Amino acid sequence: MNEISFDWKPGIEEVCLKLKDKNRIGVQVPDGLKTKSHEITTFINELTGAKVLLWGEPTYGACDLADRPLEEIGADVLIHMGHLPMPYHSEFYAIPTYFVPVRHTGTLNLEMKAINEIKNILPDKIGIVTTAQHLHLIDDAGKILEKQGFDTSVTTGGPRLAGQGQLLGCNSSAARRLRVDGFLYIGTGLFHPLTVALSTGKPVACLEPHNGIVSIADPKPFLKQRYAAISKANDAKRWAVLFSNQIGQKRIELAEKIEELLIKGGKETIMVGSIHQSHDQLLGMGIDAAVITACPR
Repeated sequence: MNEISFDWKPGIEEVCLKLKDKNRIGVQVPDGLKTKSHEITTFINELTGAKVLLWGEPTYGACDLADRPLEEIGADVLIHMGHLPMPYHSEFYAIPTYFVPVRHTGTLNLEMKAINEIKNILPDKIGIVTTAQHLHLIDDAGKILEKQGFDTSVTTGGPRLAGQGQLLGCNSSAARRLRVDGFLYIGTGLFHPLTVALSTGKPVACLEPHNGIVSIADPKPFLKQRYAAISKANDAKRWAVLFSNQIGQKRIELAEKIEELLIKGGKETIMVGSIHQSHDQLLGMGIDAAVITACPR
């Protein structure tokens, strides 16, 4: 099994060449890099001489930037690590924002045992999808699988996506645009491959790239949980409609439309805004059910 580590220094070095004249540099890192926070901020300081301000709130993607709060406290630029930019957002940044890709290092672990397991799950004609951290593995996976009789395809999704085969938890268009019979997801966890299974209705095999473990993204438990929540919500009287002010998640018009529908249905409503949404925010409000219009996490 390959050891999992993160390759972030080359991207930082490239960006910092442009930031020699900056006084304050804001930095965002995803949870997977939090253990490297001190090393990252120290490295940026050594390269630029600037004061480095690490933003402590979690970040779940390029839709979840700290450019506005960092601008308010005097940061000149933002370095956002671990995610690719959403191309159509670039004109809205409060301060110049640089995206530093972070790759999982190591070679792709795709041996015959894993290939045979994939064959048991998927038909021959498949699409390959992944997250930003593993995009560099798609070509290798495709070549290996093609030699084993698979017909593989990859494409780019909608305007929120920057890479071939890239998925977001809220966007599976890189899968939906393909005319295939199933999908291979390269990565860990179920959050992203479940979006593919739910949006396409086709089988999804998951390959953990560094240990070769293969599993199935089965949407049935998730759907069972969702239908149970919907059934329970039928009796709810007071509803919260949650919205976000984050530029990539801000859908206030949708939130207002949902509130109107609830009011027409005889429900009490309250609109609740925040950067990140959680159950704890609703404690003490007497809320029976909630609808989130921001991140599906």
